Amino acid sequence: MRSAVTSDLLRDGLSRILDIWRDRFDGAADPLNGVLRLQLSDAAGMAPPPSTPEVRKMHDAIRAYYDNVRYAILSPTAMVWGTVTNALRVAAGVDSVTALQRQVFGFSEASLTAFVKAAHHDANLAEALCNAFRPMPAADCQALAALLDIHLDARLDATMVLAVVRVLGNEGPLTSTEAQAARTLESAGLVGAAFAGIRGRA
Repeated sequence: MRSAVTSDLLRDGLSRILDIWRDRFDGAADPLNGVLRLQLSDAAGMAPPPSTPEVRKMHDAIRAYYDNVRYAILSPTAMVWGTVTNALRVAAGVDSVTALQRQVFGFSEASLTAFVKAAHHDANLAEALCNAFRPMPAADCQALAALLDIHLDARLDATMVLAVVRVLGNEGPLTSTEAQAARTLESAGLVGAAFAGIRGRA
């Protein structure tokens, strides 16, 4: 039952974020917003919303990326969130990003920052999504949980968003580049917010 509730939250929450982004943060013409909407329509088995040729081309490239046996059991909703996390990792320059991921998920920092800001616009939704991602052990999910932590709302800009992903979206000890990203969080007084509940809170 819990997994069904979580799946509904992740799907419906993402749809709500895209609506807020469209209506309040000039997201109507943003390619990432358009691609995510197409993916959500795929996941729901619904007719696709209107989109530009550019957005359809990006969507098709992402669908081809997931058309791989390693993603055979990934849920359609997880694939949509996977687009968000892959785009964040590419923008943040996470070391394990591949050339193919850079090619397929190369969305702008401004798009990703607007996505996070739209999520924070509905504090209850951001908190619910943060709590959904927090128990998931994957580094990408930990980065999403930190980005959706409502305590980050005061300093949401591209530098902050990418610093969180750079610090939490990789594996192993901090590299020198990641340590610099951690100092960005520290200088903003947000190291505690980024890690509380992500690494240690019960």
